[in-house]
Amino acid sequence: MKQPDRITTAFTALREQMLSLAERITGNRDDAADAVQDAFVKLWLRRGRFESSSHASGAGMTTVRNASIDLARRNSRRAHVPIEQADDAPAEVTDADRELAYRQVRAIIDKELSPNQRAIIDMREVEGMEFEDIALRLGLQAATVRVELSRARKRVREIYQQRKES
Repeated sequence: MKQPDRITTAFTALREQMLSLAERITGNRDDAADAVQDAFVKLWLRRGRFESSSHASGAGMTTVRNASIDLARRNSRRAHVPIEQADDAPAEVTDADRELAYRQVRAIIDKELSPNQRAIIDMREVEGMEFEDIALRLGLQAATVRVELSRARKRVREIYQQRKES
């Protein structure tokens, strides 16, 4: 088996276990998916160092655990206040407020993301497609689709926050 295949094989075989572990640590399915993707990227950069598939699997689970802990710690430093309780929040969140936020996010997606990232977000979030189906449609690997989705979500969050703060 080629060296890069060990990482891909380990992540494919253990994906659900990794997501479950990450979700227990982060408390959130989206954060768990981001942690798993971060771990995959970290391990991919070290892919030539694994002696066997079991070594890659063990390193994968450990890296997912550490990435999840890091993400949970970063998130715990942020104030988690429901929008209704925020100091600058409107007294009541109306449908108009939700519609405005949706339009702002949609504009970020349309203007700031690459065509592949836009397509991936639309297929996953709007159409509800599975990663494997998106990968087939776009001619990519499922792991690539997951990484691109994670990067796209992160970019949208960052730009949205920057615009809200300015």
